[in-house]
Amino acid sequence: MTGHLILVPTPIGNLGDLTDRAKEALVGADLVACEDTRRTGGLLKHLEIEKPLLRFDDHAGEAAFERLGLELASGRTVAYCSDAGMPGINDPGFEIARLARAAGAKVTVLPGASAVLLAVVASGLPCHAFSFRGYLPSRGEPRRTLLKRLGTEEETMVVFETPHRIHETLADLEAILPDREIALGRELTKLHETWYRGTPAQVKTQLGREDRGEMVLVLAGASAKRVVTEGTPEFTGEELPEWARTFLSAAREGGMTLREAVKPLAKHLGLSASEVYRMALEG
Repeated sequence: MTGHLILVPTPIGNLGDLTDRAKEALVGADLVACEDTRRTGGLLKHLEIEKPLLRFDDHAGEAAFERLGLELASGRTVAYCSDAGMPGINDPGFEIARLARAAGAKVTVLPGASAVLLAVVASGLPCHAFSFRGYLPSRGEPRRTLLKRLGTEEETMVVFETPHRIHETLADLEAILPDREIALGRELTKLHETWYRGTPAQVKTQLGREDRGEMVLVLAGASAKRVVTEGTPEFTGEELPEWARTFLSAAREGGMTLREAVKPLAKHLGLSASEVYRMALEG
């Protein structure tokens, strides 16, 4: 008899983002494993679903592993929920998935809410290539060391940060990468979702003294400016050169609309955005 593990994404803020498939999985599960029984218990109560809960977090002991192994070996269906978002991203979801596969159980991953994907697309930064690094170190020196290393990466970088440390992190970024474009999202999908964009100093000014809400920080890659500055031939003003079309193509593949993508390009070329938009449409 083969058990079944279902990894169930949960809303990152707005309960309306829970999918019908996720609800069906929770209703059909024999057991719900989760990072925090209080948080997942509250979600189940909202959905009017009653299920036994098993805490399975980063500190899960042997007893939790044994219980899950026995449930799956008995042919039961186990749903796993992280605190918020896609299981396995910055939580122990991958461990429970490895356990299930080792036990010969079926593993299903449902699509759903993800703060990482939402942030990288909403940031306005190139997202055809990006990396996620979880939470930044809480201590100053390890955090600065990591930020220096991340600053050399060519792709867009996404990290989580806590509200009580965000001001220190922005100060570190201002010192280490003063000219790097960043985007900071706060309270994603919630009523007061807010985005701050610009250099670290500009974002720090926009944020002010705000220190509430979960935050996601997105850093432009080291290659972002070079996309439109390295090896660019002289611009005649009659039509967009190949390098400019390559930039627009990459930006659109990363999730930007054409109107959004032409703005930084127009600034670089010294033209109006409407003129660059017209040339882009013409060919």
